[in-house]
Amino acid sequence: MNKKVAKLDKTLKEKIRNLYVQGADNEQGERVMYSLAELSKRFSVGQSTLYRHASKEGWKIQQDQFQADYLHQLDSKRKEVLVHDSVQFDSDTLDISKTILGQIATLLKESEEKKKITPNLLSTIAEATYKVQRVAKLSLGEATDNMNLNTNVKNTTAFREAMELLDQIADSKRTGDLDSIH
Repeated sequence: MNKKVAKLDKTLKEKIRNLYVQGADNEQGERVMYSLAELSKRFSVGQSTLYRHASKEGWKIQQDQFQADYLHQLDSKRKEVLVHDSVQFDSDTLDISKTILGQIATLLKESEEKKKITPNLLSTIAEATYKVQRVAKLSLGEATDNMNLNTNVKNTTAFREAMELLDQIADSKRTGDLDSIH
């Protein structure tokens, strides 16, 4: 059983070299690399002939360099996509944070106009504002570690004012004079 061996002319050698060095994209768009043995079978060329040309012309070194360049380009493209997506995500997050802060401001204004600001509402609004601010700062690339330190400090003016307001509410409840709170 003799297989016909093709003559390795310049055109066929270049085609085989390109497939060996660069590979080819398959139907799924993935890069497939071929061995010299696979190419020898595919093109009916003697393996020893291919190995001799590949060794003499440095095909393996060329293949390694092509792979390194190809992967570098692939990584660069992926990085560009990831950076773009990250910037877009941060921008969307910041827009959402602004919208939520606007809704919080509207709620606070409406509650103030109706004179229905309760300690529970203030606490809820403060917590929501803090969380939205934290998310917004993260989307801007700012650190939020200092925010934790600031919220844990008990001697701030805002904390004292909130405690005084709660004391007034407690006094009003004890005396039954809840109208003085509004």
